[in-house]
Amino acid sequence: MNNTTMNSTMSGRRSFLRAGTLAAALALFVAAAVTPTTAVAKGNVGLGAKALIGTWRVTVTTYRNCDPLQPNPTFDSLLTFGEDGSLIETTSSAQFQVGQRSIGHGRWERTGPAAFRAVGEAYIMFATTASLPPPPPGPALQRGRQRIDQGIQMTSRDTFESDASVYFFNSTSDNGVAPYISGCAKASGVRFD
Repeated sequence: MNNTTMNSTMSGRRSFLRAGTLAAALALFVAAAVTPTTAVAKGNVGLGAKALIGTWRVTVTTYRNCDPLQPNPTFDSLLTFGEDGSLIETTSSAQFQVGQRSIGHGRWERTGPAAFRAVGEAYIMFATTASLPPPPPGPALQRGRQRIDQGIQMTSRDTFESDASVYFFNSTSDNGVAPYISGCAKASGVRFD
């Protein structure tokens, strides 16, 4: 066989191999594209970026002066985390009189593996004086807003733990002004079924 015939034969084999490789890759791509996937129910999302989406029953404990040895009685809240990063929150805290606090609104984001940050605000519609036990003791509240900034760590697909900072601003405050009251809270959440 001469060099020209040999080069032509080798070139033909290379073209055949390239075409075969391309055909195999295309077949894998098509197979992957048409292979059915199993749908995952929202209640069973993994611990990834969307693990927090849904509604949660949350048990909250606030602390006097952020001292873990001085807890206030626990209360329940509902938190709803939207797929778009929105947050809606309502609380049963006895610290607030009926109609004193609006529903909270805010946003959330992923901060790490199974870790999230949520920030929300609610309006305080009217002022009250400090209350003494019973009911749970509470500080004097001014008309304005409450801000809750919490770090959330998923402990399973259906549970989380959080630590929060709580701030109260009066009606003339803005984000640059120090709050007139601040505090701490811990919470545990269970997915709403």
